Amino acid sequence: MKPHAEINTTDNRLLNFMSAEDRSFLAPHMRRVQVAPRQVLEEPEAPIDSIYFPEDGVLSVVGNSPTFGPMEIGLIGKEGMTGLMVVLGNDRSPLQTLTQVAGSAMMIGSSELRGAMNRKPGIRDLLLTYVQVFLIQTSHTALSNAANLLPQRLARWLLMCADRLTSRNIPITQEFLSVMLGVKRDGVAVVISELQGRGLIKSERRLISILDREGLIELADGTYGIAEATYERLFAQKQDGGQAR
Repeated sequence: MKPHAEINTTDNRLLNFMSAEDRSFLAPHMRRVQVAPRQVLEEPEAPIDSIYFPEDGVLSVVGNSPTFGPMEIGLIGKEGMTGLMVVLGNDRSPLQTLTQVAGSAMMIGSSELRGAMNRKPGIRDLLLTYVQVFLIQTSHTALSNAANLLPQRLARWLLMCADRLTSRNIPITQEFLSVMLGVKRDGVAVVISELQGRGLIKSERRLISILDREGLIELADGTYGIAEATYERLFAQKQDGGQAR
């Protein structure tokens, strides 16, 4: 597939935070692709060949528990990228990354990205900042999974997913949602019914619509917003040329 220069018109926020010089350096190595639902972008312990910068849609980073089976530990949308292990100097991850909601992404080969980070310190620094934010997100996911009941966890997940879609409508099945939250489907159905009864969401076949965002934030009880605020703070500082603090 022929490389594209659409990196300069991309909706991926991480790429847009780069300087024009750094984007121009990456442009010949990137191309826009479509990612389909359930498409696996990274397999556990397999070499990572390509890195994806989503422009829309949602990707899930999933771990596999011997006791509970697969469970989502992180979300990636147009604020970020896949391949964090490559940014950190590795070539593979113990986790799986797959498409939760289909969309487009700018894709680059892992070797090309490594070369760009070696030659352009600004690219390396920016991507490492995103790694920092993603680690904060996953740590709060672990905290929420351990300390909160399913209604709070579901509220947080819906808010995070809606942020990445920039929409109140989330195309998701209860079956897939049960895998993402690591609970039985019956439990998800009960909580969705509860949130719908409270006027927070509307659930239809393969679609959940957020009706009361502030109500979901209140229900999430402090589990949502820390990683999001950190992202905005750190990248605002980079745009201003300041140092993280």
